[in-house]
Amino acid sequence: MSTTDQANATTSASDLGAWLIDRVRFYDQVPAETVRLDAPLGELGLDSIYVMTLCGDVEDTYGYPLDPTFFADYATLGEVAEALSERIQAA
Repeated sequence: MSTTDQANATTSASDLGAWLIDRVRFYDQVPAETVRLDAPLGELGLDSIYVMTLCGDVEDTYGYPLDPTFFADYATLGEVAEALSERIQAA
């Protein structure tokens, strides 16, 4: 598998979704069982501080700088994963 294929595999929407679920659960703002891809972002305890932290995690893990306002355009964690996957792969 080439480096590009490896990058694409690790930035698929499903991989990013699993990673996002793990990160939100790590922040422990809501019960772990409520952190699902279809859960509304507003119910996940992602206040401005945790969104900023999550943006830093994205940049540290995927090398993609993400503005905190990115999250405002999406209703669920699954939508965030899809959009983030597209952005990272296009970069």
